Amino acid sequence: MNGSPGAGGVTRRGFLAAGAVGAALVGVGGFGAVSGQAQAAFVRPPGAAGAVELASSCNRCGRCFQACPYGIISPVPLANGLVTYGTPELVFEHGACDFCMKCVDACPTGALSWGVPAERDCGVAVVVKDACVAWDWMGCTLCHDRCPVEGAITLDATKRPVVHADVCDGCGVCENVCPSASVRAYDADAAEKGIVVVPRASQAAAAAFSSGVEGAALAGADVAAGRTVAVSAGEALSVHTKGVHPDGPGGMRAAGGSIGKEA
Repeated sequence: MNGSPGAGGVTRRGFLAAGAVGAALVGVGGFGAVSGQAQAAFVRPPGAAGAVELASSCNRCGRCFQACPYGIISPVPLANGLVTYGTPELVFEHGACDFCMKCVDACPTGALSWGVPAERDCGVAVVVKDACVAWDWMGCTLCHDRCPVEGAITLDATKRPVVHADVCDGCGVCENVCPSASVRAYDADAAEKGIVVVPRASQAAAAAFSSGVEGAALAGADVAAGRTVAVSAGEALSVHTKGVHPDGPGGMRAAGGSIGKEA
């Protein structure tokens, strides 16, 4: 036996994952506790539906990890909860997403799928003011300069980055290229990056964009505390509706158009 899908489409890993969720019902306080874990917010790959839907439909097969040509899809660690353990999240340490959609094509269960509202939206960037070089010392505009979507990150009067939630698609280029930790003086309490992508349904996103589509910079502690804590559906930021966005290697796509594999 191995982890490959059999005739019934159930993998060994998926079977174990299902057993783990069942055990969680007994071990962590019943349905309410498990439901709370399932609702935790993570920066998901393109095509992810709601948090609960993804946690319940993902069989932890790992095909999306293998399909990603940039190596940015990783399993959620066990430390983040038994129910979401092994489901896919985006980690931009070594690259960013260009919406090639190979992960969606590889998904056998529909946990990542075409046609959902977040088909081409992974999250939204938030400036971390106590780690951003431009916030205190100025001179760094790398996140703005390298952003592939014009208008997603602008500069204020003092050359500090401002994120626009209605344009940003959460691709992660800004987080990936941010040089903060290598430029500023070492501070064990400061975040590694001066700008990070957070889920649109997280407390961190709600706090940063509480006044509108132009994001306010947050303290690193506030970003860390609110990055995976989900807000209600009514409080979650809507997906981007403006701009021209990456559409696979070398391709670009206008926001707000039709979605789906044939688009």
